[in-house]
Amino acid sequence: MLNWRAMNATTPDRETAPPRRVSLVLHPRRDVQVAIDQVTAWAQRTGTELAAVEDERLPAGVRRCDIGELADGCDIVLALGGDGTMLGGLRLAAPLGVPVLGANLGRLGYLTEVDGEHLPEGLEALSAGAFAVEERFVLRARWEQDGIRREHVAFNDVVLSRVPGRGQALLALHVDGQLLVRYASDGVIAATPAGSTAYSYAAGGPIVSPQTRAMIVTPDAPHGLFNRAVVLGDEESLGVEVLPSSAPVAVEVDGQLLVEAEPGWNVEVTPNPWSALVVRLGSAGFAERARRKLGITDPAALANFDFAGHER
Repeated sequence: MLNWRAMNATTPDRETAPPRRVSLVLHPRRDVQVAIDQVTAWAQRTGTELAAVEDERLPAGVRRCDIGELADGCDIVLALGGDGTMLGGLRLAAPLGVPVLGANLGRLGYLTEVDGEHLPEGLEALSAGAFAVEERFVLRARWEQDGIRREHVAFNDVVLSRVPGRGQALLALHVDGQLLVRYASDGVIAATPAGSTAYSYAAGGPIVSPQTRAMIVTPDAPHGLFNRAVVLGDEESLGVEVLPSSAPVAVEVDGQLLVEAEPGWNVEVTPNPWSALVVRLGSAGFAERARRKLGITDPAALANFDFAGHER
């Protein structure tokens, strides 16, 4: 069994009191029954109150509540599924300052903290107070739609992308109101550090430690001499204008399609005034997590080299 308390010996804690009230967010389609059984058995043994939105997979001992009340008054939100479930948990919990623990019950699960096979050990860590709570930088996107000012929070990214078959996206990027660049492209991604390993990474953007407070702006297949990602500080804003000769552009926030923007449309992406909170178990840092979850490997030529100047 993993010794989470020992692994946390050097990890700074924000709040490590064992949770007494835990709310569950479940993947809507994935088979999470084993995880539910593990969580409910743990809760009964430790006297932890569980709450969740009505779901036939849940036993009678879990208190039912409306989705708007799910994170209200709880100590931790436990997201059982994958990255999408984790994002759903953050949308509910982060505005209330409640930390989220993500359990990956699927494939990659980069945002989640514990794999399904180690969920029992993770639950024991909660009971022992052997965990840390870390802040995550969040973005906010604002635009006007049908005469109404819209506002959406992004834990991963804000993406503008061309609509297939409709032509290229012609965009102008402004930083704090000053023009940076105009280009034709497949789109642009404004990502948080946590979201730098998602669409931004696929478009050639940098991998950024989630403890960084910055916005990563990455063009997607740009046509022009300027084709680099730009990193903005935590007090700078990004403005994106869809130029008059552009094709329509799809706008997504954390993978959710929200609007199809026409030429002349503008969006402002700024740092969000409050951070998201996530539960950390163990002492694995950014580098170890990146190697494991992104499958980073060393060149074959280094496999037999001990870095002391000698071949093995």
